[in-house]
Amino acid sequence: MSEKRKRTGKSGADYYVSDRPTHASGEHHHKKKGPWRIFKHKVKKTLSRHPWIIPAVIIAVVVILGTGFFLYNRYTSMNRSRVTAANQNNVGSGYRNIVYKGKEYRYNARITAILYVGVDSDGVMTVNDTYTHAPNADSISLVVMDELHKKMTIIALNRNTICKIHRYALEGQDRGEFVDQLCLAYAYGENGPVSARNLCNAVSGILYGIPINEYVITNRSSLPEIMKALGNVTVTVPNDDLTDLGFIKGEEAVITSQNVETFVRRRDITEDFSNVGRMERQKTFINAVMEEIVDLLRNSPNDVWRRIEAAEYCTQTNITRSRYLDLTKAVSNSAYSEQNYYVPEGKNVVGTRWDEFYPDEAKLLDKLVEIFYIEK
Repeated sequence: MSEKRKRTGKSGADYYVSDRPTHASGEHHHKKKGPWRIFKHKVKKTLSRHPWIIPAVIIAVVVILGTGFFLYNRYTSMNRSRVTAANQNNVGSGYRNIVYKGKEYRYNARITAILYVGVDSDGVMTVNDTYTHAPNADSISLVVMDELHKKMTIIALNRNTICKIHRYALEGQDRGEFVDQLCLAYAYGENGPVSARNLCNAVSGILYGIPINEYVITNRSSLPEIMKALGNVTVTVPNDDLTDLGFIKGEEAVITSQNVETFVRRRDITEDFSNVGRMERQKTFINAVMEEIVDLLRNSPNDVWRRIEAAEYCTQTNITRSRYLDLTKAVSNSAYSEQNYYVPEGKNVVGTRWDEFYPDEAKLLDKLVEIFYIEK
């Protein structure tokens, strides 16, 4: 044990010092050199002789790390952006509770919304190996069944509605959101689930985040199949767009499997806003057949399903048979009238490339609150 000795300072105060040696006293502990000290000595000696080694090593490390980081990011980015029907954007849950014009509302959980779309193709609908070559969506309607209020509403959207859509590269990488026509949301996919989900998301965006999880996509070849189930339908022609084809405004016309495509699809693409007149004819046709469709679903759901299966080649849907049977009950319990067919108001504009439609946001939001929400 070290001894402590008493000392007296200049101020007269006593203090003690120890005999134990310290580093501050100038004494050293001599230790045997270990492997690490020997290695450091050799490195120092080598660097003093070859000073160029340090910058060379730094450059090599930067190149290796940079290349690895780039390849990793490219790999993970492509995996993230590769589009599937399951990983596309989710609208979230912000729609559930809203405050509108000073009142609080909650989303009606007993609503089922199904997107029904007619695309510009015919024959067998097959999923493409690459993206961006799918047909346009010409007819876009949201069928809303409200089991709480026992009513059905159809929201018919203009294909030329300008909105946010996702575009994809040929191999399916997500190129981000662009502002474009609604009809192109389907075209940028692969003519399958990705196209359908992309269109559902675009429509949901137009409708302020209302969730759209189910869809039915058909092409032109489905129209004769539909008429086989419904039989001939008599309508009153709403406009003079097809006068040269014998459809005279204000007169009755019989729609058959032979002329149904002409009546609900034909338009003069050289005329501005020709889609408006076509939507009027589609509305007339839908209102004429809705009662028959509801009766078929209510009284012969299995027969309708067999017809759907027969038309599978020209139909795409994520609705299973069991889900379909549930939906037929919802349809049976939902009353429909012509007043329940809603076409958003707005402004048509001649764009630089094609027609553009901009909904009246205030009126659209009023209607959406009326259809989808319940005041708290």
